[in-house]
Amino acid sequence: MNQEKAFAHEPGESLALVDVETYPVFIDKKADRLDMMAHFSNQMQALTILSWKAPARTRHFRLLLTENDHLVDRIARSSPAQIASGNLRTYGQICLATHEQLFDCARHRTHDLFHRAPRSKIARPRLLDVSPGVYSITLYYHAPSLASGEKSEVDYTVVLRHYPFPPPRVAPVRLHAGFLPPVGEEVASRAWAAITSHKAPGVGLSKVSR
Repeated sequence: MNQEKAFAHEPGESLALVDVETYPVFIDKKADRLDMMAHFSNQMQALTILSWKAPARTRHFRLLLTENDHLVDRIARSSPAQIASGNLRTYGQICLATHEQLFDCARHRTHDLFHRAPRSKIARPRLLDVSPGVYSITLYYHAPSLASGEKSEVDYTVVLRHYPFPPPRVAPVRLHAGFLPPVGEEVASRAWAAITSHKAPGVGLSKVSR
């Protein structure tokens, strides 16, 4: 937690952060742009992808991974305009990719984001190893300063606020004779009396719906 990573990424119409394990890459070999829009909409609700528009040029990213709410608030106050936000659930690996790369995989079942030969290093989808959990993601864009005309070294700041998965729920334990809680002692006594008597099965016992 509280880690920072900076890198450059290739130009592209739009970008997306996707969970490698749960995001369904392939759609249909005849899928078009409208199919992709519907697919992205459904998957954003399923917390497997966060997608946003981006200028068609090389971009420099700063990613901040944290569990600190105060750090998130401080970045929100000091950073420029927020342009996107959403939630993403992951089991440990998040990929940053362009829409073009996702669209190519959506139409070709055999294509893969990580095993194709890109033209340059910054053209490759970026794989990020993170802690499993749910991430509240906020994206900030650093526009050039109108006063000085100087451009920031970072185009985007992406804040990933981590929430761990809740602990698994413990299923009720079936208790056997001798380990019954007090509330079940009376029922257990009646059951044992019926078993030790020579009554027909079920006599003296309340019916149990199955």
